[in-house]
Order: sequence, then C-alpha cells, then structure tokens
Amino acid sequence: MHTLAISEQGTSVHADGDMLVVQRGKSVLRRLRAAELEQVLLFGGVEMTRQAMNVLLRREIEMVLLTQDGKFRGRLSGRGSKNVQLRLAQYQRSSDPAFCLRVARSVVAGKLQNQRQVLLRAQRQLQDNDLAAAIGNLRVLGQRAAECTDLDVLRGFEGQGAAVYFGQFGKLIRHPDFAFTSRNRRPPRDPVNAMLSFGYAVLGSLAETKIYAAGLDPMLGFLHQPAYGRPSLMLDLLEEFRPLVDTLVLRVINRRQVSVRDFEQPTGQSLAEMLAEDLLRPQSEEPVILLMDDSSADQSPGEIVAVAREGDSTPKVGVYLNGTGRKIFLNELFRRMRERLYYPPREAQFELRDVLQQQIYQLARVIEGHQDQYQPHLIA
Repeated sequence: MHTLAISEQGTSVHADGDMLVVQRGKSVLRRLRAAELEQVLLFGGVEMTRQAMNVLLRREIEMVLLTQDGKFRGRLSGRGSKNVQLRLAQYQRSSDPAFCLRVARSVVAGKLQNQRQVLLRAQRQLQDNDLAAAIGNLRVLGQRAAECTDLDVLRGFEGQGAAVYFGQFGKLIRHPDFAFTSRNRRPPRDPVNAMLSFGYAVLGSLAETKIYAAGLDPMLGFLHQPAYGRPSLMLDLLEEFRPLVDTLVLRVINRRQVSVRDFEQPTGQSLAEMLAEDLLRPQSEEPVILLMDDSSADQSPGEIVAVAREGDSTPKVGVYLNGTGRKIFLNELFRRMRERLYYPPREAQFELRDVLQQQIYQLARVIEGHQDQYQPHLIA
C-alpha cells in the first residue's frame, strides 16, 4: 500500500469514481487508485474536495493535515478502533504513578541508549576526546534512568542527556555549508534544526495514526503527563525513535543530498501564514508518491532575518525546507521507514515502519497486563 504525500502549495485533490485526481488549476498532475492507498498527507495549502473525502472514508484511508513545516493540524478518519477495553485500561494505568514511572524509565533509558549509539558510530572515525566523554556520560545517565524512582528526576536525566548529545551533534556533520551549535525550534533557526523539527513532526504524525489504529488514546501518556492539547502518548513513543530521524538528517547532509538552496526564510504572506499556523497549533510496501513545486529550487539562500511576533519581544527566526527540500527529505524519510532490520521481540526481520507499529502493540500488551515490562526499540 502507498502513502500519498502532497506538499505543492495550491494543488487540489478531486474524485473521479474510485480514482483520486491531483490537480494544479485545471492541469492534472497525477491520477491514483484509492484502493492502492493507506494514508494521505497534505502539507499546508493543499485542498481536498468533499467527494474525494468521501472516497477516503469509504475506503478507510486516513487523511492527515499538516503545516508546511510538518506540524500536525488535524485528521480525517473513520470510526477507528472498537477496542474500548484497551482505552479504559489506559485511562486507569495513567493514574497509577508506579506504572507511569515503570514505562517512563524504559522510554528514557531507550532514548539515551540510542543517542549514545549515534555518537558511538561517529566516534569510530572521529576519535574525539569530548565525544568520548559524552558517550560515557550518556551511559551513566542511561543507568541512572533505568533505576530512577522519581518521575521528575527521570525527566531531568532525559534533559541532561539531550544537552550532552546535542552538544556533540555538530561534530557529526561533514558538509562545510552546514553547521549545528544547539537544538532550537518553533521556529528552527538553521537548516539542521529545520530538518530535525520537520522529521520529528512527520514521524510523530505517523506514530499518532498508528496509536489510533491500535485503539489507544494518543493524548494520554506516561512520561509526558497529560496537558491540554498535548499528544502525550505519541510523544512518549516518539522518544526512542528520535535518534533515527537524527541519523537521517546526518545522512542527507553528509551525502550532499540537500544543499543550502533547499531552505528558505519566508517573508511577506508566506511568513504570515507560517506564523499563524504556529499560533494555532498545540504543543507495508510503501512507494511514496510526492508532488512538489520545483520552482523554489532556483531560489538563492538569503540572510537569516529575525521577525518579531506582534506583542512578543522574542525574535522569531525561521528557516524551513522549501518545496524541493521537502521532496528530498520526505523521500528519504519514507525510504528509511521501508528499510528492514532485525526486531528481537519477534525474532524476525521487519520494516522500520512496522517496528514502530509493533512497539505500539507491545505497549498495549503492557497496559492490558499481558506483558510485564515495556522494552524500547534499540538501534543496533
């Protein structure tokens, strides 16, 4: 089955019987059989007609709406999972501090281990003293996280680990046009952070879809406690997979698949729309069909400028993937999700996208009491 991702601004999706027709104005860009799709992702200003929505609902194909920079805005789906008992168990478990701590420990320890593994791979070539110290610190933090008895202290270990990890991340970049000094977001202020944020956002949206399909509530987590508008469970499950996005960002930079020409600093109406989106949002065999506007490929990178939000003294500096950059990154992200790897809990080879789904099913078993401990997915 396919995922259809459309980010070319000004396009629209129509229905012709059981076909989906993607158009720009009156020009037909692509015709697709709805039966071959499992999900549709629409980025920014892409329209879909009511008739096309009816086709998706009839075929039980989920449509996810995202901002141009990949943040979730909403979804169109059918009734979803009928597993009410699982959701009731999730609600009960979320009010049990001991259960929350047990799951959160595994999540944080797994994330720290995966971050350490990313640095270890680079250290084989770099042989850097500061990098070696960071690897040691992440090992200690992982051990402390696995034994932690307080949820707030555990979150502190996760934060310390992020500081240690991203403090060395820039050394892993081998392209002279790209630099990384610190993690920043909302908005990202350099191309590396732009790709990190975009990758986390898209992967989070895919994870949230699979959480719904499994019958769980993505708003009710264990490490990330419930908060208005926060998809806490999705954020929990995303933690151990964030380093996979990090390695993808390093791959497309170091292989020179992206250049500084694939990024933009929006101005005028484009900037106003992105800031408005920022204000609105709360905090298989899958060949990917991507329709992008390549006209932005000729844009020259300009100087990064600061833009202040009205009533906010904090400067807003925004760097985003342009149309060509999104096309490259999305193709590589979905290619990565189709890579096969050994999955120890099932003692078999799985595509990475299926590993994500299996981790959600595993958490469901833990919530229902069919399995004692949640085991995070670890990078080999």
